[in-house]
This record gives sequence, C-alpha cells and structure tokens, in this order.
Amino acid sequence: MSNPTAPPPQAPPQPPKQRGCFFYGCITCVVLFLIFGIAGFLALRYGLNKVTAIVEAYTETSPATLPSVQMPAAEYAELDKRLTAFQESLNGQKAEAPLVLTGNEINVLIANNPAWKPMKGKLYVTIEGDQIKGKVSIPMDELARVPGLSKLHGRYLNGSTSLKAQLQGGKLVVNMQSLEAKGQSPPENIMAQLRMQNLAQNIENDSKSAEIIRRLESIEIKDGKITVKARANGSPSP
Repeated sequence: MSNPTAPPPQAPPQPPKQRGCFFYGCITCVVLFLIFGIAGFLALRYGLNKVTAIVEAYTETSPATLPSVQMPAAEYAELDKRLTAFQESLNGQKAEAPLVLTGNEINVLIANNPAWKPMKGKLYVTIEGDQIKGKVSIPMDELARVPGLSKLHGRYLNGSTSLKAQLQGGKLVVNMQSLEAKGQSPPENIMAQLRMQNLAQNIENDSKSAEIIRRLESIEIKDGKITVKARANGSPSP
C-alpha cells in the first residue's frame, strides 16, 4: 500500500498590504511587521496550529493600561518643528541635523501626533543603553485575519519587549532581545532563534516604507536616545 501524500507545508502569515507610511508613522509599520515577523518565524518551524496555541498561551482577552505621558504645549511645538525639518531633509529639500528622540518624546508623539495614532494605547517606549524597550498591548485582530488564525480575534498581547535596531547596508535590521507576556517568557530555544531573526525583513514589502529606509544614513541607539540621520540631499542608498 502506498503512503498517503504528505500535506504541503503551510505558508507563514504575511503582513497585510499597507498604503505606506511617511516618517512620522513609520513606527506603526515597524510594529506591525514585527508581529507578523514573529508569527511567520513560528509558522515556518511549527505550523499555523502551533502558532495559534503559542499565541493563545501568551495573550489575554482584554487590553492592558499603559502609562500616560504629557508635555507642555511649547515643548511639543518645538518637537513637531524638529520632525517637520527632518521630514524635509528626507525629501531632499534642505540639509538638516540628525533627528534625536528620547523615549518620552516618542511616547508624546504616539499620544498626540495623528500619524502615530494607530499606536496610541498600544505602545509605551523607553530607551536604555543601546536597546529600545517597550510595554505593549497589541490587539491580535490583524493577525487573526490570516486563514487558520481566526481564534486570535479579540485577544491582546500584553507584555514587554526589548529590541536592538540599526541599518546594515541600507537595510533596517531589528533583533529581539527579550519578550515577556502574562508574566512569562517563551522557552529559551524559541527565544534563541528569535534573537537571530531580522524581524523587520519584510518591511520592504511596503514600497513607501522601504523608500524612507533607503533615504536614511544611520540609526543609532545610545545613552537613552535614538539618533536618525538622513542621507545627504535626501538621496536613497545605492
């Protein structure tokens, strides 16, 4: 008797097509691609059924409350002015100094800037040393739209993570350093493999986000700040 034909391997979930995000809202796209990057990694190794079981074990049915932030109106106006100037440098309109942001400034932008609104109440950022750390409360509804993952609808990833990010050869590289949800971390064998993955590798699937990345000279995380430098004259990397 012949052996039954083995089922084809399941394809990893792919991020939904985006309309593109300009610099102010690029963090939204990055977070979205991170979620799908993790899910894709797990799907390739364990299959979609295992992904559902893993995600259910580390998610909850209600969102968490994240810290709130405030900034005087005059300081926020100055922050917005710096962002606008940097956007102009990305567009090649004029030379500009690098954009330097603290964790608190990023949180204020998430809370107040319309372009970052999708992350309001879902992400709270701190920058420690050379790592970006975040408290997250992210709904899994977008991931639940992937066939086979519908059980994740209405669930939330509430926890914390730390990441390292840099540009390498004109590509955005984001590596997870730690992840905790519901007071527990994934098994070390999974974390060891996640640390090796570039969780932002699929961001180039979005043409506008990819174009922004190509116009950057460097991204540096150091001493509690993130410094983003545009290429001269806004020219894209070769």
